[in-house]
Amino acid sequence: MPYQGDITPAAASTPAIVSTPDTTATTTVAVIPAVDLFLGTVTILAGNGATARTGRFGHPHPQLIAQALAHAVRPTRWCEVSRTLTVTVAAAGRRGGVQRHFTLSHEDPA
Repeated sequence: MPYQGDITPAAASTPAIVSTPDTTATTTVAVIPAVDLFLGTVTILAGNGATARTGRFGHPHPQLIAQALAHAVRPTRWCEVSRTLTVTVAAAGRRGGVQRHFTLSHEDPA
């Protein structure tokens, strides 16, 4: 049998696939967190100007966050939806560093 080329149906006969944005996609913002080692809290100022919001969260090991911030090589990122603070720290053999994720507890633990 000789080669007949592409035998798939024409594009006009296939239904169009409509792409919708993923609703679970989360956005992160660059922040500078303030860590209180005595109270075990992390204060995050997100946004700027009139849209600035301050959140105060707890973490069982705030000293780990402080150590990661001391070795950060990229801006710290905050995801408000999952309450995750991502700090990229220096690592041997990893040019871009390694991301450390800290999930913070509910707001205002005091």
